[in-house]
Amino acid sequence: MKDLKTCREEIDAIDKEIIALFEKRMHVAKDVITYKLAHDMQIFQKDREKEVIQKNVDRLEDKSLESYAKTFVQDTMNLSKSYQSTFIPLKKYEATEIKENFKVGYQGVPGSFSNQAMKGWFGDIEGINYPHFEDVYQALEKGEIDYGVLPLENSSTGAINDNYDLLTQYGFYIVGEQSITIDQNLLGIKGATLEDIKDVYSHIQGLKQTSEFLNAHHIEGHEYLNTAAAAKYISEAQDRHIGSIASSEAAKLYNLDIIAKAIQNDQSNHTRFIIIARQYEIRPSANRISMVFTVNHEVGALYEVMRVVKEHNINMARIESRPLPLSPWEYYFYLDVDGNLNQDHVQRALQEIKTYTNTFRMIGNYERKES
Repeated sequence: MKDLKTCREEIDAIDKEIIALFEKRMHVAKDVITYKLAHDMQIFQKDREKEVIQKNVDRLEDKSLESYAKTFVQDTMNLSKSYQSTFIPLKKYEATEIKENFKVGYQGVPGSFSNQAMKGWFGDIEGINYPHFEDVYQALEKGEIDYGVLPLENSSTGAINDNYDLLTQYGFYIVGEQSITIDQNLLGIKGATLEDIKDVYSHIQGLKQTSEFLNAHHIEGHEYLNTAAAAKYISEAQDRHIGSIASSEAAKLYNLDIIAKAIQNDQSNHTRFIIIARQYEIRPSANRISMVFTVNHEVGALYEVMRVVKEHNINMARIESRPLPLSPWEYYFYLDVDGNLNQDHVQRALQEIKTYTNTFRMIGNYERKES
């Protein structure tokens, strides 16, 4: 048996050789990226990476070390990719001005929370309302509108998955975000009381956000297109036994009484709305970056992206997964981070993230507003 001193001396000698070879390998990695940039070649190639890993694992004499060798080679290649990404030239993103004489579409009717979010972002404008989420995307695709306003996430009920999926399906960009406080109110026709109300109508989100109140008062919820449309419906029905869950603005518009105020489960209830456009837009005030990507369906693939975010000292605001069509148990990942694309460390991080993804699309760099 070797004594500890001898073992340590041998490891020191081996490490010396490893570091010398590591330095040589990194210099060659720099030569590779320089050549690829000069010849406009694809920079990171997944098939080549798998080939290198397997070729080196096959060189092992002690096959019991195979899993360790694979990790060693993969980590070495990850370091090479990180180093190579520092040689990719940074871009200068020019500020984009908002369109003139623009048209804005939203899902819902006047008095809806989407209408409120639209006014919070664009000011007191007349938007074009549509019945369904996808109607807004289709109108934007056809050029009927220049911007769309859609809910993406609620602080108490989570992601509105339809809009995540539609955002990818239509390939549009996020150019703004408006977060608004959501006070859900029980509305009824003039003179109706809480004891009168047996059924309520609202958007599914409105019903979810007020579930505790509804259960406590034995009121049955019914899903409707949106909160304000539900208010309009009961105003027209003039039935004192039905109510709606909607905003105070909807109560004013449709001449309804507020029977119970702020009945949401979470009193800090907020909804995040996105402003979407056909083209990418960026402004100096942009402070949030959204992207969508896929990774290999294997251990550690998503971790590598998270590691890059951490090592570049970037705050991750949100990550959301959605099923990848036609690929069971594989997912798109939607990632939001704080930053502006004209910050060098942000660009470096994004370049590196691309090396760990199979597909990658920048959805937007935009300003977040709250009201």
